[in-house]
Amino acid sequence: MLLDYGEGFDRFLAGFAPAAELPWLPGIAALDRAWTEAHAARDDALVDPGEIAGHTADVAGVVTLQVSVIKGLTIDGPILLPVEEDLPHLAKPLSCGEKHTLKSLAETWGVAKMEEDAPVCFIGTGASMNEAIDNGLGRASSVLDLPLPEEKNRATVAGAIEIGRAPGVVMVTFRCPVDRLERVGLMPFVRQQYTL
Repeated sequence: MLLDYGEGFDRFLAGFAPAAELPWLPGIAALDRAWTEAHAARDDALVDPGEIAGHTADVAGVVTLQVSVIKGLTIDGPILLPVEEDLPHLAKPLSCGEKHTLKSLAETWGVAKMEEDAPVCFIGTGASMNEAIDNGLGRASSVLDLPLPEEKNRATVAGAIEIGRAPGVVMVTFRCPVDRLERVGLMPFVRQQYTL
């Protein structure tokens, strides 16, 4: 059959003495044969994109974690204080220059006191991304005693909701009022992590 033409030609060339000066030639013949087989192959059903999306890339790394327990703090999931360079841009602590500009704007507009805030991240989990987002926002709202609409606003305006590596995991990161962090015992850790 014509489709079998070239099968084994790469092996023939590898042992063919006159072609010994061209060591790359058997590889080219194998590549050409593979192209012919792929071109003539039957059309299989396409892979479902959802199946591909469900697979995550392998990640290898070494991490050192410091875990602290806050006695009396009731929470059903982890709170994370990422290193500053891993914080979403909007959730990063304000720089001295930004604080100076903010103070100047506050004076211009007659704002007597500016809110002090600092970054915090709540991990949300659920069967779907939407459930994980609701869970993360709910955890933050409950622990910090912030109304859920305010929590959603803070995550939008001064933070981010990021999708985790595993399906159904999100990170709800935002700048939180310092008095709320102090009330639940988080502020010493936040101060240490971000040198505030």
